Order: sequence, then structure tokens, then C-alpha cells
Amino acid sequence: MKLLPRSNEARIVLGIVAVLVGLNLVAILVDAITPSPEGPPSSSFATAPRGVAAWAELARRSGREVRALRERPSDASLPEDGTVVVLDPDEFTAGQARALRRFAERGGRVVAGGVRPGAWLRGFGPAPQWGRGGSDDARVLVPGPETGSASRLRTAGEGRWRSAAGGLAVVGGDEGAIVLVRRVGRGRIALVADPSPLQNRLLDEADNAALALALTGDGPLVFVESVHGYGTATGLASLPARFRWALLLLGLSALVLIAARWPRLGPVEPEDEPLFPPRRAYVDALATTLAKTHDRGAAVESVRSAARERLARRAALGRDADAESWHAAARSAGLADEEARALQDVTDDDGIAAGRALARLSGGERKGQ
Repeated sequence: MKLLPRSNEARIVLGIVAVLVGLNLVAILVDAITPSPEGPPSSSFATAPRGVAAWAELARRSGREVRALRERPSDASLPEDGTVVVLDPDEFTAGQARALRRFAERGGRVVAGGVRPGAWLRGFGPAPQWGRGGSDDARVLVPGPETGSASRLRTAGEGRWRSAAGGLAVVGGDEGAIVLVRRVGRGRIALVADPSPLQNRLLDEADNAALALALTGDGPLVFVESVHGYGTATGLASLPARFRWALLLLGLSALVLIAARWPRLGPVEPEDEPLFPPRRAYVDALATTLAKTHDRGAAVESVRSAARERLARRAALGRDADAESWHAAARSAGLADEEARALQDVTDDDGIAAGRALARLSGGERKGQ
């Protein structure tokens, strides 16, 4: 069975799907060899300019333990101590923010915020008012554990705090505070209005790296990644999106191939038309049949009748034709004398002659067709 469908339409569809799958596989291969920056903003998995993978790597190289929390922040999932980072969350609730506040009250540090923070900010207590814009050049206003040795900072000017809401402005510019620190219980919460100094694009400028290390602290650094879509999925759902798309395209191509071949599913078709059995096999079968009947005379008479019928059609003989007319017609048809006589009066000894006559007359009919 051939692999390609017969119809041109099915081949065109199959070719288009094959090209799409091939391009997708090539893109995956190129991305695996030379990976391009990707990932959501402020994710420790993101190597894009707005990701914080460089911060995670900096902390790791500085001897800190770095983790990724794929579960929802709760009293059970959060660590015992260290620093927990939640920046630019996509899915985050005030209840999860309250769990982080309780973590800080037990002595931990929380770094939270982002561009245009939502209502979840109230989970940490009185929410400061966020505003768009800010100074590209910022500075440390109040040195402390969250600023370390940093002094001068560089930002993208994407956000600022318009009000402190009970927090202490430790980093800011001419247009407002960028980092507020609030003490809760035995720990502290750092609210960041513009996370760009901690992101890949600006981490190596000014004293931004020093600020990132100071916010890291001494304990483990935990990035909450469930808020960026990195959950605890298993199976196919845990595969990267590009691999899932590749599997989807492969599945579609298989369906198209099945649809194109659907009319031909079933037993294998022979490539050539089946031939008639050889004459020897036919003769053997006929002889076997005659042997079973034990009536040779009846069999010879059937051969004689068939031959006379063919001769009558050829010579246009009527039923009342005399013996001479039959004999003359047989000779005209090319039959020998014994074959011509066998058509008129058959005995057991004339059975072979009658068979030869039938064969000659049948051959003449086929040639005339």
C-alpha cells in the first residue's frame, strides 16, 4: 500500500501540514541550540529583559540558596525563613498576600510589588498609592539592610509611590519613592514600585546588583513562580509551550493523513488485475469434474452442442440445415474432416475431435471481437 494518497487535494493538504510541522521542528531545534530570551516579567525563570533570572543567578553565585515556589503562597508552602519575592504577579490575591505578611511577622523578609499592583497590595496592610513614571536616576535615601552598600541606582522610570502609607522610603528619585520598607512583627516587607533595577536589563548598571544582593539577605531566596503561570502541573501540561505545539501539529498531520487515506483503509489491494487460471489448471479441473460424474457421453455431447452453436452463428445455419451444409460450413471454418464429422455424430472415440473443434471455433470468435 502506497504511503501517499491518490488525490491531488489530499496531497496538497498533507504537504502543507508537513511544511508547518517541519518549520516548527526547525524552530525548536534552533531555539534549543541558540535559545532566545523568553518568560514573563519579573520571573526567575525568565531570561527576557524584564525577567529576573540574572538576579537569581547572582544570588546563587554569591552562595545563597535559591528556590522557586510553584505552589500558591500559604502558611504550609512558605519557608521557615529567608526572603520571598513576588513581583509583577499575574494571579495573586489578598489572601496570599496575607500569608506572606504572616511569614514576615515570623521573621522573614518579603519583596513585593511591580508595575500597576492590584488590590492584593492591601493584604500587606495600608496600601501605598502607586503612580506611573518616575526618575531614571535614583538613590538610596535611608541606608539599611534592604539597601546594603548601594548608593546610586538606575531605573526605567516605570513607577513610583505617591504615598508611603506608613512605610519608610529607602530608595527614591526626584519624582517619588521607589522602595518602601515596612516592619511587621519580627520581619520586614519591601514594597517595590518599579522592579526594573532588579531585572535583567538593568541589573548590571549603577549599584543595582548591590541592591539585589541586599534584598536577597542571608537566608534562602524564594521566588514565587505560581503567580507567573509556573504551577505544579505534570504530564503533558508540564512541557514547555513550544513542545506542546509541536505535538499538536504532529497529531494534526496524522489526522490529515488518516483522512486522506480513509477510502483505502481495509484489505490490501492487488497492484494488478487477477489473471485467469492457466489452461492446464482449467483442463485439470474439468477432467476432475468429468471423472466425478462418471458420464462421459453427456460431457462430450455438451462439448458437441457448444461447438455446433458457435458454427451455426458463424455460418448462419438454421436448425433445419442438412448434413452437407453443416459439413461445408465446418470445412469453411477451418475444421479438419474428423472434427467436422464429430460435430454431426459423436461417439466416445470422437470426443477429442469435438473438443478440438470447439477450441478452434472459440478462438475464431475471440479474434473476430
